[in-house]
Amino acid sequence: MTLRARDIPLIAGLGSIKLLTGEQSQQAIRWPYLAENRELAPWLVGGELVFVTGINLQRSEAEYCQLIDEAMEKSAAGIVILTDSEFIESIPASVLDYAKAKGFAILEQPYSLPMVRVTELICNALIQDNLSSHSLQHFASEVVNSPSSLSALSQQRARDLGIELDQPMAIALIQPEQHSESKLSAWLFQLKQWLQAVHSPYPPLEYHHGWYLLLPLAEHDSIEQQRSHWQGLRQHLKLQQLSFHLGISANLSGWVQLGQAAQQAKQAAEFAQLQQHNAIVHYLDLGISRVFAAVEDSQLLVDFCRLRLGPLFANQQSDINQLKHTLRCYFDNLGSLRQTAQELNIHRNTLHNRLSKVQALTGCQLNHAQQRLELHNALLMEPLAIQRQRS
Repeated sequence: MTLRARDIPLIAGLGSIKLLTGEQSQQAIRWPYLAENRELAPWLVGGELVFVTGINLQRSEAEYCQLIDEAMEKSAAGIVILTDSEFIESIPASVLDYAKAKGFAILEQPYSLPMVRVTELICNALIQDNLSSHSLQHFASEVVNSPSSLSALSQQRARDLGIELDQPMAIALIQPEQHSESKLSAWLFQLKQWLQAVHSPYPPLEYHHGWYLLLPLAEHDSIEQQRSHWQGLRQHLKLQQLSFHLGISANLSGWVQLGQAAQQAKQAAEFAQLQQHNAIVHYLDLGISRVFAAVEDSQLLVDFCRLRLGPLFANQQSDINQLKHTLRCYFDNLGSLRQTAQELNIHRNTLHNRLSKVQALTGCQLNHAQQRLELHNALLMEPLAIQRQRS
């Protein structure tokens, strides 16, 4: 069970707390937070249930509304205002109207109810929720990291956890861009929020500098329908200013294939990192690159590229980049000199000179089918080989 603001009055011992607005709020509670500062935004990462006592700060109605805006901006789960005290007698009606219009959760707590007891009971409920989630997370992690089929014992554990082993699923590997890695708590909270929104009961599974995400599918979901789910994730994280790369597996018919699908997601994520203009790459879009991505021996890729590309390999000099760009256009246009020159907006003689230089540097003859194929593959492989060489 994910704990939300509306669940607080249902916790034994907290019945005197009243939910006043935000009955439909879906924001999950991550932790209670006692607001001691006038501003909230610098201190929140998402999922906080904010308590306002009024002891140190007296707020006007406008400041309460500003507090609600800041809490919503930072994806807080709600605000609990302590009343019936010398500090805050009651919650202004205009503040409740503002929160109601925003769909934001406001709760009222009598000041006489000890805060230490309130936070203890809420934390206990969160811990119980986390224990249940960790059991599911542990099982899913074992399956993802195991290439073998599920044992009879694993299948029994799945049934105990309420997992449907034949449920069609997709799995993706999400990797934050470097400048976003420091926001660990924010990442985890937002990923859990999205998974909840798409009705996935499975928590994010940590993997190196990212997470695997498991997405249950409807039986007849098309690839395009699946893509729309992941595009929804992109929009969700974009609103939080979180940048990432995402590799998506092909559809799988159940948990038995989950380990294999995780490898597909990992391979797609490698190419997502290489394509800065495209944060999401589907495994089925890789084409021949799927073969390269499946090669686990990184040195083998590097050696092949270095042998076929010669001095062009990993060379970022402007004249070399120009030659490689010309070569890509040549291959993309199926070796047509006319179409290649037209696309590059250069004279045929200029194109001929560049291709002659490529042949001289690589030792590859472009009129030799096998050599041309190897050079084309090496050019396709080069970004992946360089990335693996660095990692």
